[in-house]
Amino acid sequence: MFAGVGERVDPFSIDDIETGRVYETMKRVLVFSALSLCLTVGCGGPAPNYAALELVDVRGVVKLDGSPVAGAVVAFEDLANGNESYGLTDSSGRYRLSFNSEKYGIMPGDKKVTVSTARKVLGLNAEEGGGEVGEASEEGDAAGSKPMETIPDAYRGKDSKLRVKVDASTRTFNFNLAADGSTTSAE
Repeated sequence: MFAGVGERVDPFSIDDIETGRVYETMKRVLVFSALSLCLTVGCGGPAPNYAALELVDVRGVVKLDGSPVAGAVVAFEDLANGNESYGLTDSSGRYRLSFNSEKYGIMPGDKKVTVSTARKVLGLNAEEGGGEVGEASEEGDAAGSKPMETIPDAYRGKDSKLRVKVDASTRTFNFNLAADGSTTSAE
């Protein structure tokens, strides 16, 4: 059963070859090797060519009646195809749009802008889920609770009145929103 010192060790016998165990073992090794290679190298395909998208690095400030709005999701939605880029305002109301989790920016074109302090976006201001937050839970501020919305309806969701045109020469969009919903574009 065990080889002694100086004895040759043969992992497979003639019986193993005749019964196909060698081939089955080799298949398993090849499959395992292929899976290991995929995990090591990655199976995601080629990296995106961001240069071809001509992304514009957009930043700005959001205020409501002259006061900075903190913790608001700012979304620019492309009117032609519905793609969105998102940003989150800091304590000074400043935001910067992200194209995705790897790259800042937005593709040029006509956009509808929405602003919400209650909206959750995965990877931006939420660890799980996304979209509109559900009803408040009994835990109050714990996970699942609904943040207080401070932005008027005129600037939230599909009915937002805010419109901008993004191009390479226009990179800053500041919004001084009015409580009465009268603001329709960036300053």
